[in-house]
Amino acid sequence: MHLYIIEGLDKTGKTTYTKNKFVGYSKVRLPGGYDYTQELRRNFLDGKIPEAEMIHMIYGEHMAALNYLYKNNTESYVLDRSFISFLVYQKEPLKKYGYYDIYKKLLEEMFMKLKDKYEIKILYFSKRLVQRKDDWLEYMDVDVLKKSFDELLTQELFAGMVEHVDVEYKR
Repeated sequence: MHLYIIEGLDKTGKTTYTKNKFVGYSKVRLPGGYDYTQELRRNFLDGKIPEAEMIHMIYGEHMAALNYLYKNNTESYVLDRSFISFLVYQKEPLKKYGYYDIYKKLLEEMFMKLKDKYEIKILYFSKRLVQRKDDWLEYMDVDVLKKSFDELLTQELFAGMVEHVDVEYKR
């Protein structure tokens, strides 16, 4: 069985590429690929859920998805984002609350179990195609995010799995 993990910065063509390249594959979108997580996100944005609690919920969603894949390896899957994005995009709050190292360790341990069940390929998109004024990433340092992705994806854990993908923007 194959497991394709689509990773990288926002606005790099990941979702469009996935829709076109992996027709017929079972897909898992993280985070927020489920109705209940969309509701949690709305509550968080409305100030009803504290940041630290939301981080626990997102971690739980990632761990549940990895566990599901581990138990249900009867077909090939495509993950539109994974715990790698979680560790990159939530790095600052994870460190602020002291969760980064333990969550990273636990997620990577679960990932190592998946390596025994799947042939894994991580498709890494790092070239942004679109930059808009209303882009939420304008509040984050894209260079810092890219550096975090690069640091994670060059770990020994992911050796031989990472393929860089550059999509060309067509108008």
